[in-house]
Amino acid sequence: MAKVKKNVKVEGAIPTCSMADIAFLLLIFFIVSTVFVKERGLRVNLPRAESIDKIPRIHAVTVYVDRSGSISIDDFMVDIPMVYGVMQRKKMEDFNMIVCFRTDTDTEYGVMADIMNQMRRAEALRVSFEAKLRGR
Repeated sequence: MAKVKKNVKVEGAIPTCSMADIAFLLLIFFIVSTVFVKERGLRVNLPRAESIDKIPRIHAVTVYVDRSGSISIDDFMVDIPMVYGVMQRKKMEDFNMIVCFRTDTDTEYGVMADIMNQMRRAEALRVSFEAKLRGR
């Protein structure tokens, strides 16, 4: 009697030799296509100053106030009553924060006084007013 051989099962395999190439191509694609967002803020006409000191941006919270009284804190539009809550949250995140004002030269004093009162309530007392150097 003749012996019948059993069929050997063929196992499927995924070739992994080009897996590293694909991973690096994906990595390069994501690095090249990533967009870094820069702070937009509001358009303000900064006042002139005699001298300027640099502030470490790692601890800075930027408050933009334009001539119409619109307020933007780190690119988020807020109203005057909301300044207290936002500053309190920022103070909890970074105890060494410095509030940097970028205000238009034509901003009304009352708006600035209201913002400063809200910051005083939130105990955000380290404040800097940004300006352009004269002649620039």
